[in-house]
This record gives sequence, C-alpha cells and structure tokens, in this order.
Amino acid sequence: MLSSFIKKLRENVPTAILTAAVLGALLLQLNLLSGQLELQRQQFEAQIGTTSARLSERVRLFVRRKSMGSLTNSVNVDSVFTINTPMGQTTVRWSNAQVQNPYGIGTSDTAMLGGLLDDFQSSLPWSTQLDMTELDSIIVNELKQNGVRTEPVWALIENGYLSTLTSAGFDPQKVTFNYVLSESFFGPTRQLLLYFPSEKFYLARRVYLSLMASLLFSTVILTAFFGVQRQGRRQKRLADVKSDFINNMSHEFKTPLATINLAVDSIIKNGDKMDADQIRNYLAVIKTENKRMNAQMESVLQMSMMDKEELTLERAQMSIENVVQEAVEHFTLSVAQRNGWIDLVVSPGSYTYFGDPTQFKSALTNLIDNAIKYSVDVPRISVKLSEEDHDFVIIVKDRGIGMNEETTSQVFDRFFRATKGNIHDVKGHGLGLSFVHEIVDKHGGTIDVQSKIGAGSTFIIKIVKNQ
Repeated sequence: MLSSFIKKLRENVPTAILTAAVLGALLLQLNLLSGQLELQRQQFEAQIGTTSARLSERVRLFVRRKSMGSLTNSVNVDSVFTINTPMGQTTVRWSNAQVQNPYGIGTSDTAMLGGLLDDFQSSLPWSTQLDMTELDSIIVNELKQNGVRTEPVWALIENGYLSTLTSAGFDPQKVTFNYVLSESFFGPTRQLLLYFPSEKFYLARRVYLSLMASLLFSTVILTAFFGVQRQGRRQKRLADVKSDFINNMSHEFKTPLATINLAVDSIIKNGDKMDADQIRNYLAVIKTENKRMNAQMESVLQMSMMDKEELTLERAQMSIENVVQEAVEHFTLSVAQRNGWIDLVVSPGSYTYFGDPTQFKSALTNLIDNAIKYSVDVPRISVKLSEEDHDFVIIVKDRGIGMNEETTSQVFDRFFRATKGNIHDVKGHGLGLSFVHEIVDKHGGTIDVQSKIGAGSTFIIKIVKNQ
C-alpha cells in the first residue's frame, strides 16, 4: 500500500511541481493586479478631490457669467436684478448705459457689478442661484476634465440640510465620498456627497484585460501540460500492453511450433515403423496447429489492415439472424465438450440487413470465443437477437470471471487483456474485442459492455437498420 502510494507520488511529481509553479505565477500576477487596482483607486480619489476643490470656483464663475450675460443682452433701459435670500428678496437696480460706461470714459467697467454679484453669491444658497441640471452639468464636466469618465450620483448639503440640488435616485447609504466645499461663520456651510454606481467596474476594467490574459495563458499552459502527461501515460500503457502482446504472441506461436516439430521428428525417426493411421494422426496434429497459427496471424493482419484503413466491407444483402445462428453453431461442440451450454433466443422480426456477412460473423465469433475463454470451468453463454424501432440488438452474456470498472473502460483497446498479470492463463493477443469494435463501428453500430467481478459480462451490440 505504502509502496504504491510512493510510486504514484513519484509519477505525479512533475505534474505537481508545474501546477504549483503556474498557480504561483498566477497568484503573483493577481497580487500585482491588486496593487494596480489600489493605485487606480488612489488616483480616482485624487481626481475627485481635485474636482471638489475647484467646484465652488466653477459654480461662482458660472453664476457670474450667467448674471452678466443677462445684463449685456438687455436693451439700453434701466434694469432690475432680484436675488432671493433667506431674509427675503434683495433688489438691485442699474442702468445699462451705466454698465457700459459707468464713468463716462468710453470703456465698459463691470468689475464693480461683478464684485457686487460675487458678494451676494457667497452669502446665498446655491439652490437660489442655479438648478439641479446646471449643477449636475458643472460636476460632470469638471470630473471629465480631471479624468473621471463615469457618471456620479450626488447630493448637496447646505447648513446641515439636504438641498433640493440632489441627483435623482440618490441613496445616502451608498455615499463613498464626502467633501466640504465651504465653511464660514457668516455664510452657508456646503458639503458635497458623492458615489459612483459603476465605480468598481470603472476601476477594475483597466486590469480586467491583464487578468483575463493571465487566466487564459495559465489555463493553456496547464491544459497543454496535462495533455502531454496524459499522452505520456497513454504511451507508457501502450508500451506495456505491446510488451504483453509480444510475450503472448511468442507463447502462442511457440506451443504449436513445438508440437509441429515433435510430430515431424516422430515421422522422420519412426515413419518407417508407423502404419497409415499413425501417420495420419501426426499429420492431423500438424494441420491443426498450422491452422491455429494461421488464425493467430489472420487476427494480427486484420488489425494491421484496419490501422492502414485498407479493410473494406464487401456489403451484400444478408440475414443477421442467419449470421448469428452460424456463429453460435460454430461453438456448440466446443462448449459441449466442457459440459457447458450456449443458447440462442431470437425475437420475432425481420432481420434483413445490407452489410458484410463474413466480417460480421467474424466479429460475433470473436465475441463468443472471448466469452468462452473467460468462463470459469463450465461455460454458460446466452445469445439474444431482437429488433427495436431503429436498431437490431445482439446481446452476448456469459457467467465468467467478470471485469472491474477499470478493465471495462479499456476492454476495447488494442492489445489489452484482462489477465495481463498472468499472460499464459488465457490464450490470445488482446486483439479480439478491438477487432469486434472496429467491425461494429464500420457497420455504423455501437458496442457496450456491462460487467461485474464474479458475475460475468454482457456485451450489447446495436446496429442501425438500413434506411
């Protein structure tokens, strides 16, 4: 148990090291991005602070320009300018001619009037001098000039009370910025409350691209590495099963060759002393072993042809029922010799199909032969053929040794054998089920397996009906 754990740990050390390195680099990048985000926030706060510091001056200039504009656009008559105050209304009268030349020297001197208006403005609430739209325009423009491109929600506090100059939908619970615009013993105390609904996204969007790029590159690196690791493990497993295949193949050829060699030696040494029946028996042994070797070579050649995609189906009209019956009859005698049985159940239906009867029968015989090989003591094989709405279904069930989940997932892999820990207990090269899978696939069908250790295995073939 401990040795197995240590072995797995050693195998996964490169994976663990690279994963840790990539994750460490990603964390470092996140830390740098976090610092960049904090720097963005500090810059953002400084920009808003600059805006608030200049806001009172901007409002003063706006009101003055607004007031002076109303004077210069008036005709040459006496004008009246009324300013609302908490104590009532204050009325200022002047002559337009006086504004244009108050001292009669031919030049326009508005400094006196401007100073007068500034004095009144500084002592009046902003709500009496401009409306919400005008103040909102001033705030937004000033923010843009200072590099802030996201819309604010704001409110003005004057003398401790919420002013009518407040953005629609203002929520005091969301305020993140609070600036004192003016504070005087004689004049109003003004505070500007601000928050930005899109503040987090606005600050983070500049680092989003770097973050997404880091995540993407890290994912690509890890995916590529895990793919290489997986391919390496697959190649290692393939090398192991190929080694098993070579050992199996050597054993399978060694036994018949040894038998043939003994038979030939006996005929050579004692042929003159043998009668016709004895020679015939030795020749029969040679023929049987030769046939066995040819069958083994045929399976290898078939898989080689599939690798090169040279194996083509010679399709013709056939009866799947007849093909299945022939495949079952092929093993009836060999099963009976082991005191076992193999039965076939065919549900009523029409089993005409356009396929390759030779290859299809070969696939079924491989499947049934495999079921017999892995049956303990007495083989008990059930074969069932039925018809569904769109498929022909062939089920081959044995009561053999069964397979675990890991074996089930690899059983159709080339060279794989469920008994690869003991390569001599069951004859074969691990090519049979792979061949079956290839033939079924070429017929446009699917094959699946259900198995449990000690309870046998069930193979289910589904062939789509010809349209």
